[in-house]
Amino acid sequence: MTIKSRKPGSKMARPPARAQGSMATMADVARLADVTTMTVSRALRTPDKVSPETLERIEKAIRMCGFVPNYAARSLSSQRSQVIVALFPTMMNSVFSGTIQAISKYLSDNHYHLLLGETDFDIHKEEDLLSGFVGWRPAGIVITGGAHTSRTKELLANSEVPVVEVWNKPRYPLDVSVGFSNAQASYEMTRSLHGWGYRRIAFVKIDSPHNDRARQRLEGYRRAVAELGLDADSRLEIQVQFGMHAGSEAMRHILTELPDVDAVFCSSDTLAVGALMEAQRNSRKVPSDIAVAGFGDVELAAELVPSLTTVHVPRVEIGQRAASILLERIAGRYEGPAVVDCGFEIVRRESA
Repeated sequence: MTIKSRKPGSKMARPPARAQGSMATMADVARLADVTTMTVSRALRTPDKVSPETLERIEKAIRMCGFVPNYAARSLSSQRSQVIVALFPTMMNSVFSGTIQAISKYLSDNHYHLLLGETDFDIHKEEDLLSGFVGWRPAGIVITGGAHTSRTKELLANSEVPVVEVWNKPRYPLDVSVGFSNAQASYEMTRSLHGWGYRRIAFVKIDSPHNDRARQRLEGYRRAVAELGLDADSRLEIQVQFGMHAGSEAMRHILTELPDVDAVFCSSDTLAVGALMEAQRNSRKVPSDIAVAGFGDVELAAELVPSLTTVHVPRVEIGQRAASILLERIAGRYEGPAVVDCGFEIVRRESA
């Protein structure tokens, strides 16, 4: 087959007239760009295999005629799409934003598209979302945590696509996991608070029965309390919903019902921000009257007054490594470990 060539600087053909309501086709793009339909198809599937000059002409032709690629049809013919599904508990705050942005950028740089779903910390909603998404034949799937329904595990196994679990360190991952030990991070923060002189340490936990990360953070706190010989008073474990207001309510309860508490460790920075502000509203000085620590090290943590002591989670690194490993698994080249530990760091700031 002969590919027609144009002289450099020559004008692109005018978009062909189409019947009202009809959609532009790949043939229309090829005609405008003065290439074959095969070249257009290659540019859409593997743009790195097309010369920059030709790719630029094809992209311009697509814009001119309004061509919309049919990814669904492509996935039916190839049994695989360029779509990666990623499910996260929430997208309303900055807890997971660094991970999501890192995944999105890495996939975009490698010509994949990200399809996001929000599970609202509910493994049954995760199952419902996956039931719909797997029918689109995604190239890979990213899910948060290691707790899933049996149906979800079955769906993932039957989909036969690479899966990366993030933000945790499960003993037996479904495929590959990229994260850190939530239990160890919580344990280390509790021990750090003790080492800084605090003895009556309350723990604010999230009411989320299927959230394995929240459960493991509670386990880490309890292990440290037991090893340090601190008072294992169940009243020191305050259970709340997720949110800044919930952190405020927890601190209000502590100040009223547990006035001898000298440090509050929140299982999320979101809770800790609310707790810190509530302490200040009640004229308590942080940390001289009561210390506050969080978990996550969101951007706001360092900007608060006083700045928030917290567990730093490498959110961006988790996203980058998860996306990288997923694409390596898709290409059949990954030879690394099943569990990738990105670690964590105790960051002491002004609040404790």
